[in-house]
Amino acid sequence: MSNFLPRRIAACLLLPATFAATAGPVRDDFGVWISNTYQTDFGGSPYLAFLELAPRTKTDNDQFAQIIVRPLIGYKLTNKLQLWAGYTWQGEYSEQTDFELATNDAMQQLQWVDNWSPEWNFQYRFRLEQRFFSEEDNVAHRMRHRFRLVYSIPDSKAYLIGIDELFVYFNSLDDGRLARSVQTGINQNRSYVAWVINLRRN
Repeated sequence: MSNFLPRRIAACLLLPATFAATAGPVRDDFGVWISNTYQTDFGGSPYLAFLELAPRTKTDNDQFAQIIVRPLIGYKLTNKLQLWAGYTWQGEYSEQTDFELATNDAMQQLQWVDNWSPEWNFQYRFRLEQRFFSEEDNVAHRMRHRFRLVYSIPDSKAYLIGIDELFVYFNSLDDGRLARSVQTGINQNRSYVAWVINLRRN
């Protein structure tokens, strides 16, 4: 039997807590992000594998917006410190272009996982991304800092998760369709909470 089993499925209701770096008119929108994640350590080895499948909606949850496919491989340096490398395919969907404007990212990350108590888990993740956009000649380099706090609800398979993640670009794209959206400096900051059900087999 495979050790690569579902770890969790999370449905996140996005509140207006994503802040863009550029000022402009405010437009309220509502969408749902569903994160399906799978992780294994192959039966207790220091090697790790991870897969995320994440469809997202927009326009007050009326339209399919994108899907993210993110496989990674990792290695445990210690019980708390992990090194990861992987790839992200971010399919941006529209009726006009289908998935022709998908983004391909190479990525590397350092992750710290610390169990403070049986109920509380803290994670810090530092990720570097090399972003290859469709119809763009240059590569965008982005850094991401994420803090995650998880509370395991006693006598259940449910979790409460709070996450804050800062996105920073190291360079700008000065030409093409992304010239205004990819600029050096803070790109966005995401803060959200989620209720998660653990579907991992015992």
